[in-house]
Amino acid sequence: IWLGLVGMADPVREGVKELISSFHGAGIDTVMITGDQSSTAYAIGKELNLSKGEQLEILDSTHLANIEPNVLKALAERVHVFSRVSPAHKLQIVQALQKAGKVVAMTGDGINDGPALKQANIGIAMGTTGTDVAREVADIVLEDDNLETMIIAISHGRTIYNNIRKSVHFLLSTNMSEIMVMFTGIAGGLGQPLNAMQLLWINLISDIAPGLALALEPPEPDVLSRPPRDPEEPILKSSDFKRIAIESAILSAGSLISYGYGIARYGIGQQASTMAFMSLTLGQILHAISCRSEKHSIFDKDRLPPNRYLNAAIAGSLSLQVLSMALPGLRSLLGITPISLIDSLVIGSSATIPLLVNESIKKAIDNR
Repeated sequence: IWLGLVGMADPVREGVKELISSFHGAGIDTVMITGDQSSTAYAIGKELNLSKGEQLEILDSTHLANIEPNVLKALAERVHVFSRVSPAHKLQIVQALQKAGKVVAMTGDGINDGPALKQANIGIAMGTTGTDVAREVADIVLEDDNLETMIIAISHGRTIYNNIRKSVHFLLSTNMSEIMVMFTGIAGGLGQPLNAMQLLWINLISDIAPGLALALEPPEPDVLSRPPRDPEEPILKSSDFKRIAIESAILSAGSLISYGYGIARYGIGQQASTMAFMSLTLGQILHAISCRSEKHSIFDKDRLPPNRYLNAAIAGSLSLQVLSMALPGLRSLLGITPISLIDSLVIGSSATIPLLVNESIKKAIDNR
């Protein structure tokens, strides 16, 4: 007499499918290592779309003992699911992926995951359900066992790295512009555009606060749609130095035009130097806006998330710059003179135009 049939399933945790899709969007390959039978593992891998819509490749790990290391290295790059694995197999798989040039992040919660967690570049253990062994050998512990925390961590990690690049980029481009202005002025027989106190003031006012604020930039909207960077890649590439040189030249040109106008109207002296000083300082402060992103410009329809720290830094730096003109003691210390309305318009234009030009170049490069 037929009584019935019982089916058992260990369903995929809610949100994991979307998480796998987020990993793929961020350029991160996903591999499932499980002790399940091949048919079960295949069904789960298919449901999670581990193969990104392509043919799902699965390898029964009972055959790993008969596979040469070089062959396993090649297979590891193509296989999406390893089934019927043992603790030793997990270690072999992680090592094969590393030999293939991959940076491996391994998640696990059991004692048998310990060797692989230890071997992986980043071992990730579960904080609630994970064993003591797994937590001790892992580099990172997810306290809430929520795998979605990983994609948040990746977003913040990429943002921190990008923000360091932004700060360094800003400091190099602004300091190089000062060198260009001084070199061009002296080499061209136009006198000394800036004195020592003015250079010190520029470094204190336009560099420190905006540079620190750029290090606190929120994540850019597309930070998780960009591919991972090469671990061997330097923090500044040759293309970055080329861009820095172009931006510095544009900043310097704005200041030198203002200086040239001052010389034509007042002759070489404090008045012309004041115009160069004000133009370069304001231009550098505004340049922090351009350094917020390598791709997004102020002309984009989709704005970057607001950075209240940068807004405060720019407002504070501009206020101090205005004070340098308003307070007689500061004017005397810096060796600057009062300016007329026309001079102010020239300074404002020579400080704003470099920002617009640099943003236009950025947009043109991105479109190309």
